[in-house]
Amino acid sequence: MIAHWPRAAHWRRYRQIAGILAQHGFVMVIDALGLSGHLSFKQRWLHNRVPDDDADWAERLGLVLAAMGPTYVKLGQLASLRADVLPVRLIAALEKLQNDVPPFGLDEVVYILEKAWERPIADVLAYINPEPLAAASLGQVHQGRLMNGQAVVIKVRRPHVVEQTESDLAILKSLGDLAERRTQWARQYQVTTLIAELSKTLREERDFSVEAKYTERAHKQYNGRRDMRIPRVLWDWTRPEVLVLEELVGIKISELEGIGELGLSRHRVSEKFIGAVYYQVFVNGFFHADPHPGNIHLDAQGHIIFLDWGLVGSFTPDMRRRSVELIVGLSMGRASQVVDALLKLGVVQGNIDRHCLLQDVDRLRRRYYETELEEFNLGQALSDLLGLANTYRIRIPPEYTLLAKTAVTVDGVVRKLDPHASLVNLGKPHAMELLLNRLDPSWWGPELADSVLDWVDIAGRLPNGVDQVLATLGRGEIRIVLEHKNLDKVLSHWERLINRLALSLLLAALIVGTGLVVHRSQLDNLAHFPLGEYAFVAVIAMGLWIVVGAMRRGKL
Repeated sequence: MIAHWPRAAHWRRYRQIAGILAQHGFVMVIDALGLSGHLSFKQRWLHNRVPDDDADWAERLGLVLAAMGPTYVKLGQLASLRADVLPVRLIAALEKLQNDVPPFGLDEVVYILEKAWERPIADVLAYINPEPLAAASLGQVHQGRLMNGQAVVIKVRRPHVVEQTESDLAILKSLGDLAERRTQWARQYQVTTLIAELSKTLREERDFSVEAKYTERAHKQYNGRRDMRIPRVLWDWTRPEVLVLEELVGIKISELEGIGELGLSRHRVSEKFIGAVYYQVFVNGFFHADPHPGNIHLDAQGHIIFLDWGLVGSFTPDMRRRSVELIVGLSMGRASQVVDALLKLGVVQGNIDRHCLLQDVDRLRRRYYETELEEFNLGQALSDLLGLANTYRIRIPPEYTLLAKTAVTVDGVVRKLDPHASLVNLGKPHAMELLLNRLDPSWWGPELADSVLDWVDIAGRLPNGVDQVLATLGRGEIRIVLEHKNLDKVLSHWERLINRLALSLLLAALIVGTGLVVHRSQLDNLAHFPLGEYAFVAVIAMGLWIVVGAMRRGKL
């Protein structure tokens, strides 16, 4: 078995892992992975049985990760975002993992800063608070002040964290390879792929320059909009191991007494918070994916401060449309619309019983929708729906799972601010805005432009192609052999397809016309060029003529 290990130096760590697994009743897993040789006889004798109550296996696995150290705790937290892959019970256990890591000393902070900046700390900072604001498995945060007097927040990477995480990730990869070779469950959940994805995410999180890029993007897109404030990155002093941001003073959004002392309405704060999240997710498609109270603050003017952009979500325009369809279907209690949106969101692996899926979605609908609106938990409904998709082997992109987790967190914050509020209730005005935005050419314009370019390309090549065919016919070089076999059915099928294409063009023309009417103010400068209007009327008339004729002949 030792031949499978990446390095003999990992022997002690493997023995420690085997001992932790045995302590929590995973002896069968140890045997399946071939780790039995790393257990002492005493450990084997003490833990040579599975606990009588095996119902809490997910909870025990969470305890295993906590005992294995900060790297595995962080990986467990990241894995809790993958409801598209892992079972619901395990996700619930992983969500409880906490980073209870003691802070490291100021001497080490100074050493890391001076090494990163390649100069004495006194040349950069006039002051640094020796007490950290927060400490986690990858780093800790200190307040400081630059020599020019600017107040800053400094995030410093934990000493030796790169070496520690790389060692643990190498071991984890080796165990994942073994698990997939030896066990069915590991192949079913594609453990090696999941480990590779989590490892990539962890490496990005420990590189603070990645977080700096996300923060700068958020600052450019959101700062000063929708009552949002985002800290500015100070790139002169930011490195992969050090992140320096301007300090934005405020209180946590969960400090209810402080909100009252600022003279702010908790209900109004809830509205602003939800409005900001809706704007990030559905309008821009780039959102803060960890909006817990520690990362969301309020300033004296009532602006929402979004801190710590280490974990973000990103939606393409198509993903935004799909998520809007899903949420509208959920909030309006339309099970069939939810199923359609769910199937469009993911990749169906194998055959699927749509009728059974519809019944299960309808049960979820009754559970959530047939309650008071203020009790409707949109985040939990999304999470349950993604869990159902996993059951039916519908592979949902992880971005949607991130959206569900974000919605759960936001819902918890909002209900603490205002117990009678909900994401659906407070999001109604924004939902109407989202529906109106779908008429905006910026939503469907790129796709329409691509289609137009395709047709232009075909039209450009058509004359040359026709000329070649005619020349070939003129030389008598074409032989056509036709076998009459269900030819009428084939021709009828193609006729229906062409007629439906005409109907699709008619609908596209109507959508374009609607967009032109809605955005008429943007076309004032084009009033002197009415050809577009004539073409629009001509397309509608021609389309109606084709569709009506096809319907009369029963060819649609």
